[in-house]
This record gives sequence, structure tokens and C-alpha cells, in this order.
Amino acid sequence: LEKSGAIDSLTSVLVGLYEESDRPLESTEYIKKFLGGVDASSSSSKHLGGSHNTNNSRNNSVLGQQQQQQQQENDKLKKENDELKSRVHELNKTIETLRANLKTARAEAKKARDQRGEGGGGN
Repeated sequence: LEKSGAIDSLTSVLVGLYEESDRPLESTEYIKKFLGGVDASSSSSKHLGGSHNTNNSRNNSVLGQQQQQQQQENDKLKKENDELKSRVHELNKTIETLRANLKTARAEAKKARDQRGEGGGGN
């Protein structure tokens, strides 16, 4: 948390909230807004000063890296999913072929039994 700047960001937001003359009714919304960087132009943001902007830049950098990593992971999983779908399709084809072969083999076995029964008499 320290390396990513999260502790600094939380500290800045909480100090800003403490120093806010018009305290918001919803402190969690205030925190979410400034951690997310949604409203950088409000008077509340100005109370946080330059440290908020620095921390916000760090957070945006970290979030950008996380987003890039998640996108890479997502791409990797999509590729793996496509490969697995292809494998399932191949296996389903194999199953259908085996079923057809089994059906043919059963029919031939029945035919052979029937022929033995007709021609063999009573052994």
C-alpha cells in the first residue's frame, strides 16, 4: 500500500475531509469521489492542494498499470477459452464418430448372431 501511494492518498483525502468547513453528509461519497478523481474542480478538491494531485497522478498510474495487467489477463483468458471451445468441438466430433462406429459394430454383431442362429441349428 505504501509503495503504490494508497496510504498517502487516503491520508490526503481524510485530512481534506477533516479540514473541510462544509462537511458533506456522506463522508464515504466524499472519499470515493476523491479517490476516484471524479471531481477535481470542486472546492473540496482545492482544500487538498497539490498533494492530492500528486497522489491522484500516482493512483492513476497504478490504476493504468492494473488496467493493463487486467487487459492482458483478459486477452490470455479469451485465447484460452477459444482454444478450449475448439477442443470441445473436436472432442464432440470424435464422440459422434465413435457412436456411429459403435452403432455399426452392434448392427454387424447382431447380423452375425442372427446368421449363426439360422444356419447353425442346435449345437
